[in-house]
Amino acid sequence: MLSGAGSMARIGIALFLAALLIFVAGCTGSSPPPAPQIRAYTPQTTILIGSTSVNPQVLTVEKGVTVTWLNIDMGLHTVASDEGDPDSFVSYPLSTNDEFQWTFTLPGTYGYHCTDNPNIKGTIIVSS
Repeated sequence: MLSGAGSMARIGIALFLAALLIFVAGCTGSSPPPAPQIRAYTPQTTILIGSTSVNPQVLTVEKGVTVTWLNIDMGLHTVASDEGDPDSFVSYPLSTNDEFQWTFTLPGTYGYHCTDNPNIKGTIIVSS
């Protein structure tokens, strides 16, 4: 009878150790990767930069609105306001999927262009 009790004790210990290993492995495993960020595309305040143009080419916003330029092209683009605009801005070089934001605090008409390709240009009209 002792041999049966000894076998049961060994099985119990083995089950305990197996459960402990599973628990420890679950606690020390790496955490799941973070979910990818999804860009919120707002057509009313976002300008898409392509290889030869921007979309939309004319955007009308109210004073205080932040406009986002999003580079969807494979090449680098730098957004800059035209000389003589009510306020001036220049982005850093934007790689694919990079964005630049500017909050328009002064009403007026703003021309802007890509410093790398002056044919890529647009207009933002800021109302008061």
